[in-house]
Amino acid sequence: MRRTGFVIGLVAAIALLASVGQGFAQTATTTTTTTLPPHPFSPASASCVRAAYHAKRLCRRSGDTTCRTDFETAYSKCFATGAGVTCAKRCVTRETSCVDAIPKTKTTCRQACHKALVRDVRACRRIADGDTIWAGADASCLTTAQANRDLCAFVCSQARRDCGTSLRFCIANCANL
Repeated sequence: MRRTGFVIGLVAAIALLASVGQGFAQTATTTTTTTLPPHPFSPASASCVRAAYHAKRLCRRSGDTTCRTDFETAYSKCFATGAGVTCAKRCVTRETSCVDAIPKTKTTCRQACHKALVRDVRACRRIADGDTIWAGADASCLTTAQANRDLCAFVCSQARRDCGTSLRFCIANCANL
Protein backbone atom coordinates (compact mmCIF):
# COMPACT_ATOMS: atom_id res chain seq x y z
CA MET A 1 0.00 0.00 0.00
CA ARG A 2 2.89 2.40 0.74
CA ARG A 3 4.32 1.75 -2.71
CA THR A 4 0.98 2.53 -4.33
CA GLY A 5 0.90 5.87 -2.49
CA PHE A 6 4.40 6.63 -3.69
CA VAL A 7 3.48 5.78 -7.28
CA ILE A 8 0.38 7.99 -7.13
CA GLY A 9 2.44 10.87 -5.70
CA LEU A 10 5.12 10.36 -8.32
CA VAL A 11 2.59 10.36 -11.16
CA ALA A 12 1.02 13.56 -9.81
CA ALA A 13 4.44 15.22 -9.52
CA ILE A 14 5.40 14.21 -13.06
CA ALA A 15 2.12 15.57 -14.38
CA LEU A 16 2.73 18.87 -12.59
CA LEU A 17 6.31 19.12 -13.84
CA ALA A 18 5.30 18.23 -17.40
CA SER A 19 2.77 21.05 -17.46
CA VAL A 20 5.41 23.54 -16.26
CA GLY A 21 7.48 23.11 -19.44
CA GLN A 22 4.68 24.34 -21.70
CA GLY A 23 5.47 28.02 -22.21
CA PHE A 24 2.64 29.35 -24.34
CA ALA A 25 0.29 28.24 -27.03
CA GLN A 26 -0.09 30.32 -30.16
CA THR A 27 -2.55 30.10 -33.01
CA ALA A 28 -3.16 32.29 -36.02
CA THR A 29 -5.83 34.31 -34.22
CA THR A 30 -5.23 33.91 -30.48
CA THR A 31 -2.21 34.13 -28.17
CA THR A 32 -2.35 32.67 -24.69
CA THR A 33 0.42 33.63 -22.28
CA THR A 34 1.50 32.05 -19.02
CA THR A 35 3.08 33.38 -15.86
CA LEU A 36 6.63 33.06 -17.17
CA PRO A 37 8.84 36.08 -16.50
CA PRO A 38 7.85 38.85 -18.92
CA HIS A 39 11.26 39.34 -20.51
CA PRO A 40 14.73 37.85 -20.67
CA PHE A 41 17.79 39.79 -19.55
CA SER A 42 19.35 42.22 -21.97
CA PRO A 43 22.64 40.93 -23.44
CA ALA A 44 24.66 43.19 -21.12
CA SER A 45 22.72 42.15 -18.01
CA ALA A 46 22.81 38.46 -18.99
CA SER A 47 26.58 38.55 -19.42
CA CYS A 48 27.03 40.33 -16.10
CA VAL A 49 24.72 37.88 -14.28
CA ARG A 50 26.66 34.89 -15.70
CA ALA A 51 29.91 36.48 -14.53
CA ALA A 52 28.47 37.08 -11.04
CA TYR A 53 27.38 33.43 -10.73
CA HIS A 54 30.75 32.23 -12.04
CA ALA A 55 32.59 34.41 -9.50
CA LYS A 56 30.35 33.02 -6.73
CA ARG A 57 31.19 29.42 -7.70
CA LEU A 58 34.91 30.19 -7.71
CA CYS A 59 34.61 31.99 -4.38
CA ARG A 60 32.83 29.03 -2.77
CA ARG A 61 35.54 26.67 -3.98
CA SER A 62 38.16 28.87 -2.35
CA GLY A 63 36.39 28.64 1.02
CA ASP A 64 35.90 32.41 1.37
CA THR A 65 33.13 33.33 3.81
CA THR A 66 32.09 36.57 2.06
CA CYS A 67 30.91 34.88 -1.14
CA ARG A 68 27.21 35.56 -0.69
CA THR A 69 27.69 39.25 0.14
CA ASP A 70 30.09 39.70 -2.77
CA PHE A 71 27.62 37.93 -5.07
CA GLU A 72 24.69 40.10 -3.97
CA THR A 73 26.70 43.25 -4.71
CA ALA A 74 27.98 42.00 -8.09
CA TYR A 75 24.55 40.69 -9.12
CA SER A 76 22.72 43.91 -8.29
CA LYS A 77 25.24 45.90 -10.38
CA CYS A 78 24.07 43.90 -13.42
CA PHE A 79 21.00 46.12 -13.64
CA ALA A 80 20.32 49.73 -14.56
CA THR A 81 21.89 52.31 -12.28
CA GLY A 82 19.54 53.62 -9.62
CA ALA A 83 16.16 51.90 -9.57
CA GLY A 84 17.42 48.72 -11.33
CA VAL A 85 20.23 48.19 -8.81
CA THR A 86 17.90 48.89 -5.87
CA CYS A 87 15.29 46.49 -7.25
CA ALA A 88 17.86 43.74 -7.89
CA LYS A 89 19.41 44.15 -4.43
CA ARG A 90 15.96 43.80 -2.85
CA CYS A 91 15.25 40.65 -4.89
CA VAL A 92 18.58 39.01 -4.06
CA THR A 93 18.21 39.89 -0.38
CA ARG A 94 14.77 38.26 -0.35
CA GLU A 95 16.22 35.15 -1.98
CA THR A 96 18.99 35.02 0.64
CA SER A 97 16.40 35.24 3.42
CA CYS A 98 14.36 32.52 1.72
CA VAL A 99 17.37 30.22 1.39
CA ASP A 100 18.40 30.85 5.00
CA ALA A 101 14.89 29.86 6.13
CA ILE A 102 14.85 26.57 4.17
CA PRO A 103 15.80 24.26 7.08
CA LYS A 104 13.07 25.68 9.30
CA THR A 105 10.60 25.77 6.39
CA LYS A 106 11.24 22.11 5.58
CA THR A 107 10.93 21.06 9.21
CA THR A 108 7.64 22.92 9.65
CA CYS A 109 6.33 21.57 6.35
CA ARG A 110 7.25 17.97 7.16
CA GLN A 111 5.60 18.25 10.57
CA ALA A 112 2.44 19.51 8.90
CA CYS A 113 2.54 16.59 6.44
CA HIS A 114 2.89 14.11 9.30
CA LYS A 115 0.03 15.69 11.27
CA ALA A 116 -2.20 15.60 8.19
CA LEU A 117 -1.37 11.92 7.62
CA VAL A 118 -2.18 11.05 11.23
CA ARG A 119 -5.51 12.88 10.99
CA ASP A 120 -6.33 11.26 7.64
CA VAL A 121 -5.55 7.76 8.93
CA ARG A 122 -7.65 8.42 12.02
CA ALA A 123 -10.52 9.56 9.77
CA CYS A 124 -10.11 6.44 7.60
CA ARG A 125 -10.44 4.22 10.65
CA ARG A 126 -13.76 5.88 11.47
CA ILE A 127 -15.35 4.70 8.23
CA ALA A 128 -18.03 2.23 9.22
CA ASP A 129 -17.91 -1.27 7.73
CA GLY A 130 -20.16 -1.41 4.71
CA ASP A 131 -20.13 2.35 4.19
CA THR A 132 -20.53 2.97 0.48
CA ILE A 133 -19.23 6.55 0.44
CA TRP A 134 -15.74 5.23 -0.29
CA ALA A 135 -15.74 2.66 -3.05
CA GLY A 136 -12.70 0.87 -1.65
CA ALA A 137 -13.54 1.52 1.99
CA ASP A 138 -10.54 1.59 4.32
CA ALA A 139 -7.94 0.52 1.75
CA SER A 140 -8.88 3.27 -0.67
CA CYS A 141 -8.98 5.84 2.10
CA LEU A 142 -5.58 4.82 3.47
CA THR A 143 -4.04 4.82 -0.02
CA THR A 144 -5.37 8.33 -0.59
CA ALA A 145 -4.03 9.45 2.79
CA GLN A 146 -0.57 8.10 1.95
CA ALA A 147 -0.63 9.64 -1.52
CA ASN A 148 -1.52 13.01 0.01
CA ARG A 149 1.37 12.65 2.46
CA ASP A 150 3.80 11.75 -0.34
CA LEU A 151 2.73 14.73 -2.41
CA CYS A 152 3.02 16.96 0.65
CA ALA A 153 6.58 15.67 1.27
CA PHE A 154 7.48 16.39 -2.36
CA VAL A 155 6.24 19.96 -2.00
CA CYS A 156 8.37 20.34 1.15
CA SER A 157 11.45 19.14 -0.73
CA GLN A 158 11.04 21.91 -3.31
CA ALA A 159 11.71 24.81 -0.91
CA ARG A 160 15.01 25.72 -2.60
CA ARG A 161 13.38 25.74 -6.02
CA ASP A 162 10.67 28.05 -4.69
CA CYS A 163 13.33 30.56 -3.61
CA GLY A 164 14.86 30.53 -7.10
CA THR A 165 11.48 30.91 -8.78
CA SER A 166 10.65 33.84 -6.52
CA LEU A 167 13.96 35.49 -7.49
CA ARG A 168 13.27 35.04 -11.21
CA PHE A 169 9.84 36.64 -10.96
CA CYS A 170 11.09 39.47 -8.74
CA ILE A 171 14.11 40.23 -10.93
CA ALA A 172 11.91 40.34 -14.06
CA ASN A 173 10.59 43.68 -12.76
CA CYS A 174 14.06 45.25 -12.49
CA ALA A 175 15.42 47.48 -15.25
CA ASN A 176 18.27 45.88 -17.25
CA LEU A 177 21.50 47.53 -18.31
